[in-house]
Amino acid sequence: MRDEVREFKRDRILIETMKLFYERGFQGTSIDAIAENLNVTKPFIYTYFQNKHALLEALYERSTKNLIAGVDEIFGLDLPPDELLRHLIEFYVRQNIENRELTAIFLNEERNLPTESLEKLRSQNRSFDHKLTDLIRKGVETGVFVVEDATVGSMAISGMVRWVYRWFNPNGRIGVEELCRQMSLLALNLVGYTGEKTKKRRQTTRPKATLSA
Repeated sequence: MRDEVREFKRDRILIETMKLFYERGFQGTSIDAIAENLNVTKPFIYTYFQNKHALLEALYERSTKNLIAGVDEIFGLDLPPDELLRHLIEFYVRQNIENRELTAIFLNEERNLPTESLEKLRSQNRSFDHKLTDLIRKGVETGVFVVEDATVGSMAISGMVRWVYRWFNPNGRIGVEELCRQMSLLALNLVGYTGEKTKKRRQTTRPKATLSA
């Protein structure tokens, strides 16, 4: 019970911190402001987090945990490259939209992470990019995709998806599921997928050397 209570309090601090970092940014948010919004004292927050950077690190861990687990699950499916890519993009878009506050912090506050956490984050990003590149390359080799450079295709798709949270309007004419569908089709278009016609086409040009992620 004690551990559950501690985890609940820690979670409440992170939720309030996330809101303030999203609204004011890391530099514009103080421990005093977080404590005031929670109606607690600064020592209460320091009981659970050493400093403001520790709060930011915890939010990054939260942001990457579900994403990594979901991505690993998708890559573990026994599906052809086009279906894997479709599932991956739909999941990725949905995660970015449903967790837009965390996504914004993830993309905007990287420079404020301690060196060790920053290296861990970049390693995770490289791992994702490499997996996506390998998926695209496999699609090229099996004649499902037609793209000159698998790494460029991977970077283009990642860039397209990561910034969805900036422009998507939850009250707009397109709902989340429809957006996921359209974004997955755009990703498939980026790697030259055109359905059965592409599957029948023999790809003779191999991808060029992998670019630095």
